[in-house]
Amino acid sequence: MLLKLTHTTDLTYSDLISESVMELRMVPRQEQDQHRLSFVLAIGPATAVNSYFDWLGNTVHSFTVNQFHKQIRIVATSVLETDRPRKEVEKFADKWPIPQNGDYAHYDYLQFGGPIVDTPQLRKFVDILWPTPGMSLGEMALRMLALINDKFTYRKGVTTAASPITDLIEKGEGVCQDFTHMMIGLSRALGIPARYVSGLVHPDKERFRGFTQTHAWCELYFPSAGWVGFDPTNNCIVGANFVKVAIGRDYRDVPPNRGVFRGKATETIDVTVHSEELASVPSELAAERVQPLTINTFQPTYAGHREMGNQQVEVQQQQQQQ
Repeated sequence: MLLKLTHTTDLTYSDLISESVMELRMVPRQEQDQHRLSFVLAIGPATAVNSYFDWLGNTVHSFTVNQFHKQIRIVATSVLETDRPRKEVEKFADKWPIPQNGDYAHYDYLQFGGPIVDTPQLRKFVDILWPTPGMSLGEMALRMLALINDKFTYRKGVTTAASPITDLIEKGEGVCQDFTHMMIGLSRALGIPARYVSGLVHPDKERFRGFTQTHAWCELYFPSAGWVGFDPTNNCIVGANFVKVAIGRDYRDVPPNRGVFRGKATETIDVTVHSEELASVPSELAAERVQPLTINTFQPTYAGHREMGNQQVEVQQQQQQQ
C-alpha cells in the first residue's frame, strides 16, 4: 500500500510566550514491512531543527522558538509504502509460556511501570484468559483481543494521557491508548514481551476507530516470527494500512510532540491527520527536508514583557491518542 500522510499540529496560546522548546516523533520508522520514501517537516515560526535517534531507534526532531509568539504550527508530510499481510498467528508454532533464556534484549518490555501497573484487578482479567501451559501463543493473543473488546467500551474524554490502566478497569471505558496499555499489561503479566506503538491508521472503509487522529496499538514478541502488531481498540491484527511511527515501553516514550514553554499563557492544541492512497510514487520526492512556515513573531513592550514573568510550564503537547 502506497500512502501519503499529512499530520498537522496547531498550538495556540492565550497570550505571548517568550520561549518554546519541543521535541517531535513524527517520522514513520523504516521497517522490513514499511519503507519511508519521503518526509518533509514544516515548522513556523521559522527556526533551526535538529534530528537524532532516541534509544529505541525512533527519529526525534527538536527545536526552540526564542522570539515572542502566540502560535506554533507543525506539518509533517510522509510518503511511504507498506507490505504487511495479515499474519495467521493462530498457526504459529510458539507456545505459552515463553522460555526465559536470560536474554536482556526484551527486559524493558516485560516490566511494569508508569501507566501499566500490576494490580489484583489486572490479575483477575489474566485468570479469565485461562492460560494453560502448552497452549498456542497466537491463540493467547487473540483471546486478549477478544477479552478487551468484550469488557471495555471505546469512549473519548473519560481518561487522560496520564491515566493508568486501573482507570480503564474501573470505568470500563477509554480510548486506544488505554486499550493498548491494557493489552500490554496482560501480556507482561503472562511473561510475554510487549511494546507500545504510536502511529497512524489509513481508513479501511471507515472500519477503524481512531483513524482520524494519531493511533496506538501494541506488538507482542513471538520467538518464531519476531514482533507482531495487535490493535485492541479495533480487535484486529495490524495490517498494511497501519503506519508505525515510534515504539516504546508505554505512551511516555512516544508522544508525537512534547515540550516546555515560558510564560503565563494557557495552551490549546488542534491535531488533524489526512491520509490518501496513491496510485504511483510522486516525482521529485525529498528523502528528508525541513522547511519554514510563515507564523508571526512579536516584539512586546517592556511592560508587557515584565507582566509575562518567568513562569516555565512543561506540557505534554499532544492530545490523547484516539
